[in-house]
Amino acid sequence: MGILDKIARVQAARPNNNNNKVTGIYYSWKEGVNRIRLAGDFLEVRTHFIAPSPKRKDRGLCFSAAFQGEGKISQVVNCLNWDVESEHGKSEKTCPICKLNAVARAALTEAPGDDEKKFFEDLKGSTRPQTVYKWNIIDRDDPYVTVSENGKDTQILGYKIASVGREAFDDICGIMTQVGYDITDPDKGIDIEVIKDSKGARTTYSARAVLSGVSLKVTPMTEEERKLELHDLKVRCGKQTPAEKIVESLHDDLRDIINLNLTESDSDDSDDEGEALNKAIEEVAPVKKAKPTKVVGGDDDDIMGGADVKKNS
Repeated sequence: MGILDKIARVQAARPNNNNNKVTGIYYSWKEGVNRIRLAGDFLEVRTHFIAPSPKRKDRGLCFSAAFQGEGKISQVVNCLNWDVESEHGKSEKTCPICKLNAVARAALTEAPGDDEKKFFEDLKGSTRPQTVYKWNIIDRDDPYVTVSENGKDTQILGYKIASVGREAFDDICGIMTQVGYDITDPDKGIDIEVIKDSKGARTTYSARAVLSGVSLKVTPMTEEERKLELHDLKVRCGKQTPAEKIVESLHDDLRDIINLNLTESDSDDSDDEGEALNKAIEEVAPVKKAKPTKVVGGDDDDIMGGADVKKNS
């Protein structure tokens, strides 16, 4: 894609509101039932949650100050090993979080001691990339976004962008398989309910079709809804944080691991693997005295699940 094409696409992705500030675009799942209407195609991305999680008394991968003030980074970053444009993995691996994951996996093959084993098991879990599906939705409970102009806020009907994780995505695929057609269709599509449950040991998400009695409740889009422009998900959700910025935000002991200059291929294939990984265990793991990193998802609801799901073509 040429630079002019890219600029045109970015401009086209902006709502038609004379470039006024628009907020409320990114949907946050609330506890309990969320009734939504899916619209258009989804975008498959890989993300990492890198922030501390006070609720779980978890230090996260990066120090708290990195997410505050000018130059702050996002709590959830796109994996640099994933190409948002093609929705496939990149051949060149530059993601520092995935690099930490590769080191942790390799270190666990070296029969580390109990403390080191726990350190690298926690690191492996917290650095695993999460598969998330970005989707345009109509929020049935609050279908409006806010436009700010000259200090005045106005609410207008608009699509929001939801982050759908593995559990809910699998349920949505199941619904489409059962009904036998595209449930996002403007004429014969249906609403779905996504249920968020945080009462157990982990937050879970599920999805179900909205019914009328025992039958599907077909909900044709209104004329006003049909006129809405879909957000360009690749533009809205494709921002990447530079690797250097992520590395400088890591806790010191994790940055030390990065500075060992182990590449993902080194940790998988090199003949010097044992020597390098022993050095990682001996020099880095004992430094860590804080609570172990054990990030599973984000408190900001950007992550809803984990394992990879291939997008149907």
